[in-house]
Parts: sequence; C-alpha cells; structure tokens
Amino acid sequence: MWKGGSMAIDRAKQRRMQEAAEELLRERYGQNRNHLDPLKLMQVVRDHALGHYAGEETPEVPAEDVLAALTQMEEARANLDALEHDLIRAARSRSASWQKIADALGMTNRQAAEAKATRLERAAESHRGDRDVRTQRRDRAQRRTTEVWCREHEARIKAVSGRLVDVAGAWPKLAEDAAAAVYLDQLSKATDGIHRIGCLEMLHWRIAAPGQQDLKPTGPQADEAALARDAVRDLLDELSAVRLAADDAWLSTKR
Repeated sequence: MWKGGSMAIDRAKQRRMQEAAEELLRERYGQNRNHLDPLKLMQVVRDHALGHYAGEETPEVPAEDVLAALTQMEEARANLDALEHDLIRAARSRSASWQKIADALGMTNRQAAEAKATRLERAAESHRGDRDVRTQRRDRAQRRTTEVWCREHEARIKAVSGRLVDVAGAWPKLAEDAAAAVYLDQLSKATDGIHRIGCLEMLHWRIAAPGQQDLKPTGPQADEAALARDAVRDLLDELSAVRLAADDAWLSTKR
C-alpha cells in the first residue's frame, strides 16, 4: 500500500502502464500511428474533455483517457527540455553569447543561463538512463523498420512530399502556424525519406488532427490539395501498419 513519496517506484509496472496508455491513445486519438507526440496528444484529449472545440458538442471522454494523457507528461517535459537544450547548443555554436541566451530565456544574467544549460544536459542524460534496456531495444527496432521502409519507398515519399508542398497554400491556416511553416520548409529541402516522413507526420497532424475535422482546402488548388492530403494519409497509414506489425512481431519474441 502506498503511504508516501519514499516508496520506490516499480519501474516494470510503470512501463506496463505507460505501454497500455500509449496503446489507448494511439487507438483513440493517434489514428493508430506509432509516432506519438505526447504534447499534441495531451492537448487533443484536453480539448475534447473540456469542450474547447467551438460550436461542437463536447464528446464523452472517460477518465481513463485523461489519465492516459497524464502518463505522457513526463515524456513531454523531457522533450521540451531536450528541445531547449538543443536550441541553446545551436545558439552557442553560432557564437551567441551566454548573456544573449539569458536575455532570450528571460533570465537575469549569463550565469543563470549557463547553470540552466548544465541542468538540462544532466536531465537529458538522466532521462536516457532511466529508460530500460528493453525499451531502448524496442525503439531501435522500430527505427530500423522505419528506415528500411523509407529506403524502399524513397521515390513515392518524395513524390507525395512534393505534391503537398506544391498545394500547401490551399490551407490558409497553415500560413498562420509558425511550426507548419518550418516543417514545410524542411520538407521542401529534405534529401532523404526519413526526414521527409517526419515532416509529413507533423504536417498531417495539423491538416487532419485526430478527433478534429480536417482542415478544408480552399481556392483554385482545393481539389488537388485534397488529393495530396489523401496521398499523405495513405502513405502514413501504410507505414503505421508496417510499424505496428513489426512491433507486434518484436514483442511476441520477448514474451
């Protein structure tokens, strides 16, 4: 019986709960994709639970969905910390002073920025160390599956990516999304399937987010844009099926 914070965490039990939560979220909110953005998932569940979709009836969201979303909090925080650490490192590699970094972070002096960078580095190392060997092997297997599939479908991925970039202007809301603009730029410059797939997944999330109505393309390219969106969806659905099959096969050998 739990009586306080001093009780040791059962890592195996925690991991099983995490896997069950991810499976639930993938099925109900992630369109069965293996790639889950923890922050986006939490936002989608929150918006459903609190009725943030204007003009829409608030759907029934069971407590288990909200609890499953909460299991993503640690990973989301770790991802944000890693992002902040990478941006600080990128700024330093471009000769930005610690004082300028401190100013950008809203800190009073360079010492505070340096201390935060050190803390973020240690946190990243700790997070990597906390992940058990089995999970790391599973992740590596998933990455290998994705890499092989992308190599085999390089031409198709490139063609679908080009179609989406060409008609992106048909979704005016994408122009208002700074992150979407970055992903579109990266997609147009990407030279390999892995990078393109990553950009396509993030852009598709914005065009056709789970649990939300798809963004409707407008203007003279509307029809072509709808076809491009469907082509992206078909591509990602196919990759998702391959990932899930490979994951099931991997898990079956470890039981």
